[in-house]
Amino acid sequence: MSYSLSFPGTIIFGADERRKLAELLPAGPVLFVAGRHSASRIQSEIVPALGGRSFELIADISPEPPLADVERALAAARRIGAASVVGWGGGSAMDTAKSVAALLPLPGPVADYFYNRREIPGHGVFLAEVPTTAGTGAEITPNAVLLDPETGIKQSLRGTGLYADLALVDPELTYDCPPAVTAASGFDALTQAIESFISRKANPVSKTLAMQAAKNILSSLHPAWSGEIQARNFVAEGSMMAAMAFSSSGLGAVHGIGHPLGSILHVPHGVCCAVLLPTILKWNLEAAHDDLEDLALALTQDPDPANLIELITELRSWLELPADFKTYGLAPEHYDFIVRNCRSGSMKCNPRDLSDDDVRRILEELS
Repeated sequence: MSYSLSFPGTIIFGADERRKLAELLPAGPVLFVAGRHSASRIQSEIVPALGGRSFELIADISPEPPLADVERALAAARRIGAASVVGWGGGSAMDTAKSVAALLPLPGPVADYFYNRREIPGHGVFLAEVPTTAGTGAEITPNAVLLDPETGIKQSLRGTGLYADLALVDPELTYDCPPAVTAASGFDALTQAIESFISRKANPVSKTLAMQAAKNILSSLHPAWSGEIQARNFVAEGSMMAAMAFSSSGLGAVHGIGHPLGSILHVPHGVCCAVLLPTILKWNLEAAHDDLEDLALALTQDPDPANLIELITELRSWLELPADFKTYGLAPEHYDFIVRNCRSGSMKCNPRDLSDDDVRRILEELS
């Protein structure tokens, strides 16, 4: 077996480590792209440590960032001559920051890169990523999920130029995450860990990381949702490790189907993962039986994958997440769009080939 591993230039994990951010940034102006609730913390904790460097703070990025938000942040970075970009928040803020840092030296609109009319040839300006949720793993990965509202297409900018120079994971930033966000983002991370472990492109390193990530998250997500601090630390670390795993292994059909489904029905990505994961695992059971046995034994001390799937289903219920997409209005008229747009790299990594009719049957089951 041959495989390659790539990660951000530096990964720092630990409580209160965010306070090191300013000293780790290069000289020159800084663009902060942040979630709304993070603006005051950046102003109070980070800006005073910048040593007088100029900066701009954008804190109103939409969930599943549309191309227009990236264009606006890119214009701000050019206006101040940003030497570094900091993504501070959930996946939307971090993905926008990745896009800005990578595209800042390049010509043309964001849409050119989104639709692969132009390539991202290399690294842009210095990028630091600071997550405030435990789930997306965007601080680790070389892709940025964006949305074109005009077409409804949700897909990724990809390339090694999107790796962060610094991933700074401070679990204290997740402590005030609302329960619903903790549940959804945590299920995203759990799904990433499990899909990475059973991926066709899994390797010994990704499997080791994915296994430990799944252990962290499955055992700690419910108490983290209830507000236990140590559990939040474990989930944050598990999310980081899951991203390190799938950055080399890829994911699977949950993410392949979840992206277009979430886009057309405006379902939060973590909720898509929570609904889809048990169903997709059942579909994958025959093709990935040995891996799921190993995972079940490690996570539950019982090698029967059916019991692991049942435990995941129970966890979803405990966290008050939906079991289907009925409340979001999933209907047959949506199926063609989802089928047409689910053939991503994630689907290619799924251990079982799913035909278009298979995908439709999965959607029918969850409608």
